[in-house]
Amino acid sequence: MTNSFSMVRKARGTLAEQKKESTPAKKSKIELVVLGIDEGGGTVNDILQEVCKDLDIKCTSINVQEAWISDQDIEKKTLTISNYNGKDAKEHIKTSEAVVFVRRGAIMDMAGQALTSLFESAGCFMVNDLESMLLCDNKMATAIQLSSHNISIPRTSVVNNRKSIEDAHKHIGGKFPAIVKTLTGTQGIGVAKVNDMESMVSVCEALWKYNAPILIQEWLDIDFDVRTLVVNNRIIGSAKRITSKKEFRSNVHLGATTKPYILKDSEKEVILAAARATGGYMMGVDHCIVDGEVKILECNGSPGIRSKFEGYDMIEWPQKNIGPKSDKEIFTMMIKYMQYELHRRSRFRRECGYLESILVDGIDDPIRAKMDTGNGTTATMFHVDKIDIDGDVVHWEKNKNKFKSEIIGTSHPKHISKMNERPIIELGISFANKRYEKVPFGLTEEDSFSEMLVNRDLLTRFKVAVNPNKRFILSDWTGRDENVVDKKKNI
Repeated sequence: MTNSFSMVRKARGTLAEQKKESTPAKKSKIELVVLGIDEGGGTVNDILQEVCKDLDIKCTSINVQEAWISDQDIEKKTLTISNYNGKDAKEHIKTSEAVVFVRRGAIMDMAGQALTSLFESAGCFMVNDLESMLLCDNKMATAIQLSSHNISIPRTSVVNNRKSIEDAHKHIGGKFPAIVKTLTGTQGIGVAKVNDMESMVSVCEALWKYNAPILIQEWLDIDFDVRTLVVNNRIIGSAKRITSKKEFRSNVHLGATTKPYILKDSEKEVILAAARATGGYMMGVDHCIVDGEVKILECNGSPGIRSKFEGYDMIEWPQKNIGPKSDKEIFTMMIKYMQYELHRRSRFRRECGYLESILVDGIDDPIRAKMDTGNGTTATMFHVDKIDIDGDVVHWEKNKNKFKSEIIGTSHPKHISKMNERPIIELGISFANKRYEKVPFGLTEEDSFSEMLVNRDLLTRFKVAVNPNKRFILSDWTGRDENVVDKKKNI
């Protein structure tokens, strides 16, 4: 039977699927994993365990000081964690369903960082990934990142020896009191207020004695700051933290009190910009207001609890506050939100070129593929030499290889010029030394400038971000297949 899929494509541009009736988002099964250390009672780990019990979701707490990965099954998408609780117990984690909460205790040494990285590379959804956690754990790196995104912060400078102190102090305004901080630390640990140069030198030298890298920061005379929890570029809760009269730090465990806080639009804008700058999925963003200006004090990738929050609707936009919420209610909202796959989209740190090589099962030569971020079609376009449709089966040829595949659907690409429908089949492929099974491809005989157009869905499976200035970053160079090119327009 002769196919009806032949038509010359006259123009290039972004491909999209013809509009279909939208279907409501559906929940998908998840299981929670908490990576950290034994922090005692009343922690985020405890809250997550309670929430998961209420929602009938599996939750595994893994002590990174005790556990190791003893087995990984790539095909079944499972990780086996041994001694995860320090009592020789084993747990099997389904990587395709796992939502991994990384607490600060998990990144304190190389062993914990390695374990975190293994969960990430296995395909688990990370809250947060290792890179954003390490960024937020370094106060100077965070300050530089925020400043590079034009986000206002207190003036900050690193001091690394006695001679640098006076110059660094001038850089932050030359006034006292001032703040001395270690580059890492949470809950106000490693933070000191100094009232003169003699005190500043003394504190710095005391910290250097313990090999602590430090910075100094301008003093902001404020009575409170605000902790806002941001999840996937959505505000979920905000709390006003009022400092104790005997303590300048606004940490709750140091005596600060909290109450729900309703954010102004100007505050929301800066808070969301700061969270985006870190690259984290869940972020605790601390800010204050000085002379009418919003200043970001800190971005915490492992935010604590013990606060009374003003809740925010995570679905509607622009967001509206929905009233006071406890910390458990906030985390319940968060986990319910994450049950929808649409809300679990990772930020991809791995870079690929705008052209890469892909191996298709049954074809010896690699296929030159264009990584098409504008391609929203149902299936990746694959140019083949011949197509014959026979009911639910398609006979097709590529580079003198003949194939017979079941048609699982039809792609309806939309373009500025009319395009024919494409039969969709599933193929196994290899890219960057990794196998991918049952990848949907839309077959076409139409003239094309590309042998293969990788759509957004497959780019998501590859977990790569496209560099528009480079080619073949993750694979070997592959020449252009002249059979798919209109030679008069070959550029």
